[in-house]
Amino acid sequence: MTGGPGLDGMHQLQLFVDGGGVLVTLDNSTKMAAETGIARELEPFQAQGLFHPGSFVQVKARKSNSPLLYGYPELFYVFRGNGPLYQVEKFNREMMVMQYGTKPLKDEVEYTGPIMGMPDKKLTKEKKDEKKDPPYVLSGMVRNEQTIIGHGGIFNVPQGSGRIIAFTFDPLHRYLNHHDAPLVWNVLINWNHLGN
Repeated sequence: MTGGPGLDGMHQLQLFVDGGGVLVTLDNSTKMAAETGIARELEPFQAQGLFHPGSFVQVKARKSNSPLLYGYPELFYVFRGNGPLYQVEKFNREMMVMQYGTKPLKDEVEYTGPIMGMPDKKLTKEKKDEKKDPPYVLSGMVRNEQTIIGHGGIFNVPQGSGRIIAFTFDPLHRYLNHHDAPLVWNVLINWNHLGN
């Protein structure tokens, strides 16, 4: 909408969510909800050097039992272009329903080495024997992908009596990515069963 909803429109959205409504934001509209205070827990994240034009990339369900992910396996691919990224405080990470890539954020990796950070030869050998993670990019290209891996792709943010379902990609992008569209249908069909 030219000019946007304005302050009154944003206030009405806030009242809608606080009163029990579900607000779905896709890609750049997530910025509007986060930066006007409707989704207070979402904080902008600047991924240094990230260049992420339209590409199909690996994602991982962090909450496989969420109605938002009905019909999707633990690992799948979505289409993501350049767009804003958001994060939540560590104590709010249960709001992350889906993440980019398969590895956790660095602050979520548990320390397993022996005293004083000395490498454990047995653990090092086991790590070498582990299966490699699937590649992040299935089709397209991404520069500096390590800066996005582990960050949230879908957030389920409670607000008042309602909630915001915030996508940091567009699952309805130009009607090209049919595989992603059911993520939105899952929100619409299960709007009253989205509690964390």
